[in-house]
Order: sequence, then C-alpha cells, then structure tokens
Amino acid sequence: MSELRLVPAALVVWFAAIAVLTQGLGVAVVGAALVAGGCFLVGERGQAVLISALGFASAIVAAVRTHIAAGWDFAQPITATVSGQPKQLENGSWLTRLAPSGHPSTLAVFSDSVPDGIAAGTTVTASGTLQESGRVGVNPYVLSGTLELEAPPTGLAALALRVRAIFGASVEATVGPSTRGLIPGMVLGDTTAQTAAEEQAYIETGLSHLSAVSGSNVAIVTTAAVLLATALRLNLYLRLASAAVALLSFAALVGPEPSVLRASVTGLVGLVAVVASTRAEPLHALCLSVIGLVLVDTDLAVHYGFALSVAATAGIVALSPLLYTALAVTGWPDILVRALAVAIAADVVTMPIVALMAGRVSLVSVAANVLVAPVVAPITILGLVAVVLSLLPGGLEVPLLWCIEPMAWWVHTVAKVGAGLPVATMPAAPLTALVLYGWVVAGIVAKRTRLTLALTAVIMVVPSLAPQAPVVDQSTLRAHVVASKTGIEPVPPGTQLVVVLESGPPTKRPAMTPQGVPVIYPNRDGPVTLRADGTREP
Repeated sequence: MSELRLVPAALVVWFAAIAVLTQGLGVAVVGAALVAGGCFLVGERGQAVLISALGFASAIVAAVRTHIAAGWDFAQPITATVSGQPKQLENGSWLTRLAPSGHPSTLAVFSDSVPDGIAAGTTVTASGTLQESGRVGVNPYVLSGTLELEAPPTGLAALALRVRAIFGASVEATVGPSTRGLIPGMVLGDTTAQTAAEEQAYIETGLSHLSAVSGSNVAIVTTAAVLLATALRLNLYLRLASAAVALLSFAALVGPEPSVLRASVTGLVGLVAVVASTRAEPLHALCLSVIGLVLVDTDLAVHYGFALSVAATAGIVALSPLLYTALAVTGWPDILVRALAVAIAADVVTMPIVALMAGRVSLVSVAANVLVAPVVAPITILGLVAVVLSLLPGGLEVPLLWCIEPMAWWVHTVAKVGAGLPVATMPAAPLTALVLYGWVVAGIVAKRTRLTLALTAVIMVVPSLAPQAPVVDQSTLRAHVVASKTGIEPVPPGTQLVVVLESGPPTKRPAMTPQGVPVIYPNRDGPVTLRADGTREP
C-alpha cells in the first residue's frame, strides 16, 4: 500500500486548485484542512502534515495567480507569444492562445482570420474587445479582435516549425491522401493537414489521442531508448540517461508547447513502470507528476486534457494488470490480451470524463484501439527516424515513409469504418458511462469474460439492425434560409429545415435548433442526405 501514500496529497492539491478557481480561497483552505484533520484523527500524522502543506500551497499559489490575472492591465495592442497552434472553430473563427510576458496564464484570442506564418512561438500583437471569459480558469478575460505577426519564432520553437514544414512537405509528396494528415499527427502532433471529417472520425472511435502529442508518445520513445540501451548491456543509470536524451530530442523536434511538456511528465510515468518499478512505483510517480504540474500551472486543474491523461495513466497502471489476469483464462494470444486489458482499463476511467465533456461516448473505442495497437509504436518510432532523415539532403526518409504508409492506412481505415457504424457513439451522462463500463469490468473480473464480451457485442450490434429512418425530400420541407449562423434565431413557426448559406470549413457534427429543427450548411458541407429522425449523412 506504500504505492498509494501520495494519492491523498495529489487529490487535495488538485481539489484546492479547482476550489480556488470556482469557489474561492476559503473553500480550498477549509477542504484541505478537513482532509488533513481526518488523517490526524485516524493516526496518520505524516499524511496530515503532507496534505495540509501541499494543499495550502496549491490554494495559495492559485489564489495569487488569479489575483494577478484579475488585475492585469491589458494595454492594447497586446504583444505576446503564441502558446500553441491556432485552432479553427466550427463556426469558422479562430482561437489562438497567447502568453503575455509575466502573466500567470494565457489569453484566448478569437479572430475571424489568422495571418500566415503564425504558429507556436511567434510574437504577435493583438487588439480588440476585452470580455469576461465564460470558462473557468486563472485568466478571467478573453479578447475578440485581430492578430498581427510581429516576429517569427526563435530557438526550439523555430526548430519545431521548420521540422514540421519539411516533414509535412515530404509526407505530402510521398504518401496517399488517406494518410497525409495522420502521419504528421501521430509522429509530431501536427494535425494541420487533417480534414474535419478525419478529425471527427478519430474522435468518434477514441483514436484522437494518437494524433496529438500525448504521454503514450513519450512512453513509446523513451521505452524504445531503454530497450536499445538494455540490448547494449548498459546499467540502470545509463538506461535512464538514454531515456532522458531521447525525451529531450523528442521535445526539441515537436516543440516546447505546454501540451508537449505535460505529455513529457505523464509519459515518464510509463517509463518508470518499465525501467525501475521496483524502486519507484508508477502510481507514486503519477502522483508526483500531478502535484508538480498543478503547482506549476493552476489552469491544468480544470483542463479536460489533463484529467483524461491522468485518468488514463492511472487506469492502465492500476486496472490493466487485474484485467490481464482475468482475460488470460480465455486462452487468447498474449498480445491480444494485453492490448485488450490496456484499452478497457483506459476506457473505463476516461469515459465518464468524456461524457461530462461531450455528452457522448464512443462504443467502438476499445475495439478500435485494440485493432491499431500493433502499429502505433512502429509508426511513432519509424516516423521520428524519418523526421530526422528528412532534415538531411537526398530524400533518405522516403523508404521509411513507404513502410509507414500501410500501417497509417490501417489506422485511418479502422477510424473510418468505426465512425461509420450506426452505434459508433451514444449520448451518455458521466454516471451512465461509469455504470456501463463498470459492468463490463465486473463481468471480466468475475471470470465471465466470454459472456460479458458477447453481451457487449450484442448490445452494440442489435441497434444497427434496426431499419433506418426514411430519407426526406428536402425540397418538400418548409425552409428558413439565412445568410449566416447568427441569423438562425428566431425560427419562424412551422419551419421544418434551416438552411445557412455562409461559407467556411465543413461542420463537424449535425446541427439542430433548440426546437429540434435540422440545420444544414450547403456551402460548407455540400449536399447531405437528411432522414426523418433528423440525422444526416454526407
């Protein structure tokens, strides 16, 4: 049980930061004091001291940061560094996060367009209307306005931008269209070449984590370095040094963005599990990561991506061995059993968070992740080697890209087929997701593996056998035609279809008005098939 000794402290640190951001300093201090007092009453005096010290530290740090951010004078134009890759939103506008010098958080800037050349690390000036943010965080403000490029990135950010450009051009010239967006995403976290349809397919099948720099990327890279060092008969310290060099090299290639730094820390937990599990338990390392990251960046406490990373890592470390033991009795191949145990362990703890975030959960994510598991590590490792070779003259990376392409095609195909299933996703509340996935885990642990998986498959397949709603002739519907999304409301009585004529990127999901009237965007999505139940198809 010594492996769990830092769990209460990590949870209190996390709670204290959330409490300050949502309720105020007083609630955070009282909550931490109550937990510490409870530990003291049951004789855990060391835990009481640790929890009170770290909890109060987290609360005070968060309170200081929010106080500074609330009183910050955003004298315009605001000069700042771009903190991450600009993201185009569903309505066609852009979200760019800036890191003003000395500010304890980032400033979200919404703009109609982004000048060419803006990427992570570039210096820009922003001007516009400062408004209160609707999201919980350290910075209570957002800016709606325009951006102007002032200076290109420097240092590691400049190197990362150059690497992405060179590798992306090589991928585009070498592989087919189905994998041009996926390979840079899986290797460098660069999703700029992915279409909206591809991004949505990866989300619906639970494979979107493959197209972002995550802890799994870091774990794959560092583990490969450790295995190579082990094959060379190096001692533990040299193996760890090899992993550190590989990690620093990886971070330099993908860029020093906040997401990369978070992934580096959480990915090291997997390295601990592989290299030195007898000396530093993985859960212990995970708790240290949570404590350190939340103290360094208070905003992470309310960041869904951080919660998903921590939950997935904890689930894999804590649940996958139990599930592996239960699944081993099936007699299936060991590689399949391990992949299934990891996929279920990660899903059961992350699905409630996904349900809270999106209101829907993927029913095919376990199967999709198991199917692509054999090719993820080869794509990552060979891809990084190809990245390095692409920086040299002579096209040395091309043979490696030829090897990577069929594996990336397999990931793309699994996502495309999985997302096309009628039961790929379903609406779910966090409690519903927890109960459903908990039932699957309980059945597996109770040695009813075949029955549990069979019933799960039946539950997923039966709805797909139901007849689809008939196709509606859109020309017979009473349409409300508007120029842009802002003109949808008010919807005239009797309207059966809303047609929005604005241009922009394809929408990522079907839209409806609050009254349940379907909304289509012909100039963004092209012709779509509309069914009587309101669903639509390309």
